[in-house]
Amino acid sequence: MQDRVKHNRKNTIWIIPFSIALLIFNVYLIHESTIPDIRDIFDLSPVIRVTPLFTLVITFWAIPLTMVVAVIANAIPLKKQVLKIFEYISIFSVGVNVISIAIAFLIIAPLHYYTMPKLGYTRCNILEDHPTIYFTDWVKNPAWCVRGKSREWVNEQSRLDSSTALNP
Repeated sequence: MQDRVKHNRKNTIWIIPFSIALLIFNVYLIHESTIPDIRDIFDLSPVIRVTPLFTLVITFWAIPLTMVVAVIANAIPLKKQVLKIFEYISIFSVGVNVISIAIAFLIIAPLHYYTMPKLGYTRCNILEDHPTIYFTDWVKNPAWCVRGKSREWVNEQSRLDSSTALNP
């Protein structure tokens, strides 16, 4: 048992900073990507980027937190019943993330292909900075779907169109 505790204490040196880095990165993704994309959907912005795996970003924070607590619990000589609780919590948090991935691919991805056209959007995957096939850009006006142009350009075109509509 003492060898296990010593080994786990050595692992805490790199696991805790790694877990904290994962947590900080996750918070950064939520703040810089997920929240603005959700805000764009609610505001019916001229261009919207839909990321089906945003549910994973929202639930992923549980894994690094669970890792930190489990590593600390394993570095302290605790009873096996107590360690089993942390093991079940870890399994549960991984299970929640697997379920969120399934929800993303089985529900959210088909749902946005159904609802976005009903909201007046056209699919446009030729804009600049389109990261992967799992991100989908949608534009309000099909004329704004121009290869190599950025999302900022689409927003500028929308502002220009609305200002010319107000001042013909």
